[in-house]
Amino acid sequence: MPIKVDMSLKISAATLTYGDRLEFLYPSVDCLLTQAFDHVYIYCNGVSALVLEKIQTRYQQDSITVLHSQTNLGSAGGYYELLRYIIKENNSDHVLLLDDDNLVPQNCFEKISMLHIDADELYYFHRPDRVLPKKAKELKRPEYVLGTENSFLGRDAFIKFQKQQIEYEGDLLAAPYGGLLLNRAALDSGIMPKTELYLYADDYEYTSRLVTEFNLKIIFSEVFIITDLEKSFHLKKGLRILTNRYSNASELQLYYSVRNSVWLGLKRSNSKFIYSLNGCIYSSIFFTQFLFSFNLKKIRTFSKAIYDGVAMYRNDNRSI
Repeated sequence: MPIKVDMSLKISAATLTYGDRLEFLYPSVDCLLTQAFDHVYIYCNGVSALVLEKIQTRYQQDSITVLHSQTNLGSAGGYYELLRYIIKENNSDHVLLLDDDNLVPQNCFEKISMLHIDADELYYFHRPDRVLPKKAKELKRPEYVLGTENSFLGRDAFIKFQKQQIEYEGDLLAAPYGGLLLNRAALDSGIMPKTELYLYADDYEYTSRLVTEFNLKIIFSEVFIITDLEKSFHLKKGLRILTNRYSNASELQLYYSVRNSVWLGLKRSNSKFIYSLNGCIYSSIFFTQFLFSFNLKKIRTFSKAIYDGVAMYRNDNRSI
């Protein structure tokens, strides 16, 4: 029996790159161009003039658009500008978002075209390096990707004493940009990434608003697998007792990851007391790990990130 592929669907793909990451970008985009995607977008986020010229020279097809900003807008600003352009200039039914190191399989377009996707459904396709979405699906706990409502940086010492009652038919309450299939309803919803977050947690914050404010569902799918060509800093392992997810982070990565996660955690929390207790417990553990691994500078950065995350939350509440 022949495979039924809906060729009437218009599916585009879009990726965000920065710095000089051509070793990752080229394989990712080249694979997309061998398939029947309606259009492919590359947003060059503060890349050098030389790198931009190389990308523009390599990709001159009518089916590809290269966009750029002179400064690095971070993932939040970059995806904001990328999505804003697509919403205005493209009428595809679906847009597959990818990080520049996300390599899709050769049958990616075909697999998407075979799916029956309801009007209120977004899809997130599995990336094996990202274990939380798969665990959330297996455990039937959509909130697992974000942590419990009162968790601090995803950790909750009191989880056994808190009942999670979530009425939601999707698999995930939030998802990364890379591997996310947006539908037209999401694109036309008016919901966009928050540019002020700059970097980290902005993808989860954006997609969680699509779920909570626009009643969309995120479906986790392994119909095809996306390969991450580069391992993220928080996935690199060390001696467990002395390291944590921030041990291999740069100062910039550490700051924005913690600041934004604290802000988002406070927004989600239904008990500031329990959240504060978790904050005291786990920040003490992080401080100790940084101290014994001689990462004294990271103690200062970590502390400032927590302080600024709390300040962001308070400022938001004052403006309401």
